[in-house]
Amino acid sequence: MKHLLYLSLSVCLLVACVPLKQFEEVKEENSQLEQETNQIAKENDDLKVENRELNSDLDRYKKKVELLTQDTARLGRQNRRLQQRYDDLNTNYADVLGGLKASSSQDMDNKKLMAFLQELQEDLQRREDELMVAEQALNDKKRSLEMAQAELELAQQKMDEQSKRLMELENMLSQKDAAMHALKSTISDALKGYSGDELQVHMKDGKVYVSMEEKLLFQSGRYNVNQEGVSAIKKIAGVLEQNPDIDIMVEGHTDNVPYNGRGELKDNWDLSVKRATSVVRILIDNSTIDPRRISASGRSKYIPLDENNTPVALQKNRRTEIILTPRWSEVFNLLQMD
Repeated sequence: MKHLLYLSLSVCLLVACVPLKQFEEVKEENSQLEQETNQIAKENDDLKVENRELNSDLDRYKKKVELLTQDTARLGRQNRRLQQRYDDLNTNYADVLGGLKASSSQDMDNKKLMAFLQELQEDLQRREDELMVAEQALNDKKRSLEMAQAELELAQQKMDEQSKRLMELENMLSQKDAAMHALKSTISDALKGYSGDELQVHMKDGKVYVSMEEKLLFQSGRYNVNQEGVSAIKKIAGVLEQNPDIDIMVEGHTDNVPYNGRGELKDNWDLSVKRATSVVRILIDNSTIDPRRISASGRSKYIPLDENNTPVALQKNRRTEIILTPRWSEVFNLLQMD
């Protein structure tokens, strides 16, 4: 997933290589996409952290409910014992009082009997007070238990919602990744007739790269695409018009050999930009691709595949890349949900 979120949009290096208005639009669009991509990564990490915290809260609430349940059961047993003792004392008090009335004609010392009766009544009152305290404590524990259970339910609900949201996000990212792998396979199948030293299709950072060497598309120092190159680009266009949720960046690259400017081309910057726009025009003119999906970029000599100055390295660096990036609108909408 890290690779999916690592949208390394390098439009910020397009200095003086495209017309100013187009450059500013591409730069602003890709800067915004980079910010939104960083937001995806951050919010995805935040969701995972929050999910772990909710799991911790849930465990804590469960332990709290378990302890409160045990205390409630203990207080209930204590309350029943106190109630039984209270009932027994009440019965004894009634028996003594009845005995007092029945023994008025007997020789029992009235003062001792009254003292015993007073002591019994005081004990009965203490027991009644203890029973009231125990009942109050039991009621408090019951309220605490109800509150803890309510908090537990809220925490469980929130955790379920966050887990669902996180799962939806991860599923969406997995679907994007699977879609890009399928796109790579489809483009590879469409370009089976070309050798590996003419073009290559590979994935990096969740994006599909179609890298075409100079000899497939252009004559040395030229930017008009030859017939073999046009045929290859048309096949790519046929695949891309069936995938409207893919953004397309066409990048032109040169080697580090200084370009001797002729006519309107001054240097390698101009050459790389012209080659990129030539490919873009073929894509648009031979498909129903929405032009708003496509950007053209010249990178000159500054992103070589091989740093050496051998003929093989220089040939490898003279290339045009079509970079395909999935759109993230569904992911952004999910992250913006309350």
